[in-house]
Amino acid sequence: MKNFNTLIPPQPEILHSLAKALNQEDPSQREVADLLRKDVALYSTILKAANSPYYGLAVEVTSVERALSLLGFERIFSLVRLTLMKNSLQKTGRMERFWDTARDVSELSTVIAKRLTRLNKDDVYTCGMLHDCGLPLMVQAFEGFREFLQENGNLTANELEQAETVKFGFSHYKVGARMAERWLLPQYLADAIRLQPQIDEVLSDRVEVADKTRELLSVLTLAQDISEEYRYYWRISPKQELSRLQPALRYLGIVDLDYLNLRDEILEGMGA
Repeated sequence: MKNFNTLIPPQPEILHSLAKALNQEDPSQREVADLLRKDVALYSTILKAANSPYYGLAVEVTSVERALSLLGFERIFSLVRLTLMKNSLQKTGRMERFWDTARDVSELSTVIAKRLTRLNKDDVYTCGMLHDCGLPLMVQAFEGFREFLQENGNLTANELEQAETVKFGFSHYKVGARMAERWLLPQYLADAIRLQPQIDEVLSDRVEVADKTRELLSVLTLAQDISEEYRYYWRISPKQELSRLQPALRYLGIVDLDYLNLRDEILEGMGA
């Protein structure tokens, strides 16, 4: 039986160096910019992302110093961390539908969170993008894991976690959360990844976690529901009955009819 810690890819040196530089009492913009310049691909990604509609900047960003000035250290570090994690996970190969779904869920999460919460936009996007980040690591570690998912695709998150634990010794939720912790994501984000199978217990206060974790899980649940309506999941997911969404709807303070109207509005905007 594998130790699930061995599945976690090592943290890149650039992430460690950036974290060290940013943890100083008065971080140096020049030092951070110099670190980012050492990785040409990462540097280019930061400039491309900074000029994307996601950040909504009114001016063109042509240097990493400008990006740091406009977005701040925290947002740039969040962008770097997410980019590096995606690059590491994409080494698994042949995961196009997985990433398509991750993008859908992350974008839907940001729309829902903006309407219903005050959550940090970058936290919401990261949670949506990485909520199933343990899957590529399990595919890489275990021959036959893809086939296992196909055979068990109609299970709920709780049932899937149990089935994975019986067959492989641990679940992809636990693996994904550990990677999030190792790669310096906030604990409330790592907890949101790990606790997806226990969302009912989390939202009924039977599990002690940060309020941000509860909000992230609620938003993620609704985003997954809308994503199912729009795109076929990489891993076949059971259709969420409205009754299963009730804990998330209650926590976010939205009634069934208002949610259905919101879902229809979002789907119409996606061209569904």
